[in-house]
Amino acid sequence: MTLFFYIIRDYLKYVFGTILLTVFLFVLFDLIHKSSKDFAEYSPSAIMIFRFYLYQVPAQVVQALPIAALLSSVITMIFLSRTNEITAMRAAGMSAWQIGRGLAYGGFGLSVLALVVGELWLPRLAQRVHYIQEVEMRGIRDDQIASAVKWFRHGQSLLNFQEFEPISQVLTNVEIVELRANFRPIRTIRASTAAYLPEQKIWRLKGINTVHFKRDGTLDHVGYTEGLKLALPIEPAKLKKERRKPNELSIFELSELVERGEESGADTVPYRVDLQGKIAYPFAAFVVSLIGLKFGYKSERSTETARGVLVAFFIGISYWFVMSASRALGLQGALHPFLAAWMPNFIVSAIIGIDAWMGQKL
Repeated sequence: MTLFFYIIRDYLKYVFGTILLTVFLFVLFDLIHKSSKDFAEYSPSAIMIFRFYLYQVPAQVVQALPIAALLSSVITMIFLSRTNEITAMRAAGMSAWQIGRGLAYGGFGLSVLALVVGELWLPRLAQRVHYIQEVEMRGIRDDQIASAVKWFRHGQSLLNFQEFEPISQVLTNVEIVELRANFRPIRTIRASTAAYLPEQKIWRLKGINTVHFKRDGTLDHVGYTEGLKLALPIEPAKLKKERRKPNELSIFELSELVERGEESGADTVPYRVDLQGKIAYPFAAFVVSLIGLKFGYKSERSTETARGVLVAFFIGISYWFVMSASRALGLQGALHPFLAAWMPNFIVSAIIGIDAWMGQKL
């Protein structure tokens, strides 16, 4: 057990150092880039710039964890090999797994950390980052609505509106079309305005013209109503323009987008790929941590160590190449979203497993 904590301590020490270096380099290069563009044009205060980068730290940590896990697992095992500690461990009858299980446990812990941070903190901090950049710094209005949300489909009904006033929460020129199973209209409702009543979570329509149709689709009768309350499938908070990227949303938010898209008949493939990727990517830290196990098979000479390092990094870099290729295929619909997101984990795990089996045979 003492040996386990000794290895995992070194592993986490290198992880922490790699993350610090990665975050520092990101802030440095991004600051240099923005100093000649956004910062020079809008002249934000030092406090605003500090908050802008502070809120990005969790996102950068999540992105850097797989790279940190790869470097740390390889470096930890190489140093153990160079000091002949692996030779002593193997002489004591320890297997490669017993030597390197600290890497596996540490990598799994990093994966859980990435999943928790990405689900609980990253979405809210990403909102603050975009608010600082676009509203506070550039002066863009915060009450813009997304252009794609003016059409809704709910069951056998279609809904459309022309404009939405976020402050008063009023829709203008609302039209609702209720359809039968054969897509022939039952009735259409046209209202000049629809005001949201937050206490009751319904909408109060005014100036309503209603057109009723017979079963064969021909006109039945027309009516006018001054006011009417309806439960429309619209939430004012969700009409606002979403400034965050899909990977900055939580798993719950992405699932909701997929569900709403399927209800409205929209293409949900990109969101389903991003949803699976949101779950699969954190486990990259666990997968690449296992690469260091290959150095636990024996104490290697310098030339063999150099060759092993090259192989380890080739496997690690292959992860990102496979991830980019499979995601592109998933977005095109050529690959199921689940496979598009999880294929890098499966392939690299298989390579590591084969390498471990061959190492034990030698």
